[in-house]
Amino acid sequence: MRFGYHVSVSGPPVSAIVNGVDEGCETIQMFPGPPQQWQITEVSDDDALEFRQAKEGARIDPVFIHSIYLVNMAAPSSPIYKRSITALVSAMEKAEKLGAAAVITHIGNHKGEGAGWGLERIASAVKEIFTRFEGSAMLLLETTAGAGTSIGNTFEQFGRVFDLAGRPQRLGLCVDTCHVFVAGYDIRTPEGIDSTLDEIDRFIGLDCLRAFHLNDSAGLLGSNTDRHAHIGKGELGIEAFRYIVNDERVRGVPAIIELPHGQMELEDDLALLRSLVNAK
Repeated sequence: MRFGYHVSVSGPPVSAIVNGVDEGCETIQMFPGPPQQWQITEVSDDDALEFRQAKEGARIDPVFIHSIYLVNMAAPSSPIYKRSITALVSAMEKAEKLGAAAVITHIGNHKGEGAGWGLERIASAVKEIFTRFEGSAMLLLETTAGAGTSIGNTFEQFGRVFDLAGRPQRLGLCVDTCHVFVAGYDIRTPEGIDSTLDEIDRFIGLDCLRAFHLNDSAGLLGSNTDRHAHIGKGELGIEAFRYIVNDERVRGVPAIIELPHGQMELEDDLALLRSLVNAK
């Protein structure tokens, strides 16, 4: 399992690689632009080449792009729905240009129209995205905490989206450990993790699991409270992560840590996770 952080882009795109190297990352995640704005920051051919060369030289792979927060593929509002699709297509085009493996996105909020309606709307968005984008980069749908009318807090829902979209090969899943825990999946024990992986396999297929967000949770089991905590400092606890990073079924799945990092007073979650590999 390759580990890394969500890193800042403090200048041209290559700054993400530099920041990843400074933090000892083997894989990284980055935003395509300001996460609270619709526009995706353009990247020149020269900047893209510099990024790809630096990525190869640093052996940072894969690189993930996390979509902007405004995306809502289940939006009842037609303008928001269309802008969400366009934003994801733009992010995937940027991923392709930079040599990133995939774009990770939250799937949406039906705003009271009903989960079934929302799932069909999301699947339609996925199909349009792959019609408009023909590159090799994947689109990974991320699990959610399940608050309010958001969609994506059960693997059955993801399975429905995959089925409705026709299960395109470039569609995958990203599991956030904090999100699934507060959505009601008790992954604090080996038995709970086994059960969760079995459910993923039943509704989606473990081969579609392409990334982890390894975050502990400040929220309680089933609370739907999306508040990350440092590894071993939250409700999940260290043993959950020890089992995940040593589970042969997911050992090849890269893992991103989304906690603040890089300052002396902050936890070194990356080093902690590495220390758990093969540790009994």
